[in-house]
Amino acid sequence: MLAVAVGLAASCERTAREPGAADAGLAAAIAEVEAGRRTTPLVVQPAGGGDALVTFLVESPDGKVPRIVSDVTGWGERIADDTFDLTAGTMTRVDSTSWYRLEAQVAPGARIEYLVVHGETDYGIDPLNPRLAELHGGGPASEFVTPGYVPPRELTDPPVASAGAIVETAIESRALGGSRPAIVYTPFGYREGRAYPVAVFHSGWGAAREGEAPRVLDWLIAHGAIEPIVAVFLQSVGPDDGDAGKGAPMRAFLAEEVPAWVASSFGVTRRADQRAILAISYGAKDALDAALAPAGTYGRLGLLIPGRRLRHADLEVVAGIRDRRLRVAILAGRYDAANIATARDARATLAAAGHEVEYIEVPEGHNPATWRNHLGNVLVSLFGTPRRP
Repeated sequence: MLAVAVGLAASCERTAREPGAADAGLAAAIAEVEAGRRTTPLVVQPAGGGDALVTFLVESPDGKVPRIVSDVTGWGERIADDTFDLTAGTMTRVDSTSWYRLEAQVAPGARIEYLVVHGETDYGIDPLNPRLAELHGGGPASEFVTPGYVPPRELTDPPVASAGAIVETAIESRALGGSRPAIVYTPFGYREGRAYPVAVFHSGWGAAREGEAPRVLDWLIAHGAIEPIVAVFLQSVGPDDGDAGKGAPMRAFLAEEVPAWVASSFGVTRRADQRAILAISYGAKDALDAALAPAGTYGRLGLLIPGRRLRHADLEVVAGIRDRRLRVAILAGRYDAANIATARDARATLAAAGHEVEYIEVPEGHNPATWRNHLGNVLVSLFGTPRRP
C-alpha cells in the first residue's frame, strides 16, 4: 500500500515535542522514494485512529512549483462561476531540495484521485505512484487509498458462473426524433413468463458495454443480495441532440417510451413500485423528472453522485406531488466538493416530502470509479429484500 515507513509516522507524532523530527522523517522517506523503495503519496494513519495524514511529493528539478489537483483540493473548481483556481493545491518546497510537498487530512477508508500539474496546462499522473484510475472525461488519474479501504467484492471476486445475458438493441423514439442504442440485461435463468422488476439506467450504456454493471448484477443476484431483475442501459443522449436531449422530450422518452418498449419486449412487471430509474452525475435531473412524470411509471429512483445540474428548484417540485411515494437511493462522494451539496439537498428535500430515502455517502470524489464501486450498494437499497436499515 502507498504508505510511508513506521519511522516517519513516529516522527510525525513527535513533532510537537521535537521540532524538526518530522522533517527528518520526511527526508528519510524522500531518500526511500528516490531509491525506488517507496511510492507516493505517503499515507500515515494515527495510532489512535481518525483521519490519515497524506503527504504528496513531487520532484521538480527546473524549479517550477507544481500543484496537486485532486478530490481533496476540489480540483480547483470555483462553483460560483464555473472557473478554475490555478493556485489550488500549490506545493511547498522541501528545504533547498528539488522536492515539493503538500499535506492533506483524509478520512479512513478513502479512495482519492489526483493529478500533478506543472505550469498551467501540463496535467499528468504521479510517476511515482503505480495506482491508476480512469479520470472523468478520459485518460488516467493517479489514486491512493487510506487504511480501511475495502474494494467491492462484486468487482474483485471472480465473475460468477451463473451469469445473465446481455443483448444490444435500439429503441425508436418519437420524442427524441430517432433511435437510441440500448443494452438489456436479463438475469441467469430468465423466463419470459415471469414479471421481473426493472431497472432503467439513463445514459448507462457505457457501463453495460464495459462489463462492470452486468458483473455487479450477476454477483448481487447470485449471492441473494437482490432479487433477479431486468436492467436496461440507455445511450439516451445523442451527440447532436441539443435541446431534444433535455426537458420534455427526454422526460417522454424515459417515462413513457422506454417502459412501454421494455414491457412489450421482455417478461417484466407493469407495477410502478417495482420499476426504478437510475442516473449518474449530469443525468440526475432527467431521472428525477422521469420519476415525477404524470405517467407514474417509476416507484424507485437511484441518483449516483448527482451533479449540480439538479437544482433546488427541481427538487422543490417534489413537495407538490402527493399521489406517490418513491423509494430513493442517493450515492454521494464526501470529497465531491462541487456536487456534495446537491446530493445532501436531494436527501433532505425528498425525505421531507415523505419519500423513503437511503443516503450513502462515501469518502471518494466525483468520478467513474466511485459510482462503479458503490453501484451494488445503490441496487441493494432499491431492490434488496428486506431493505437494509
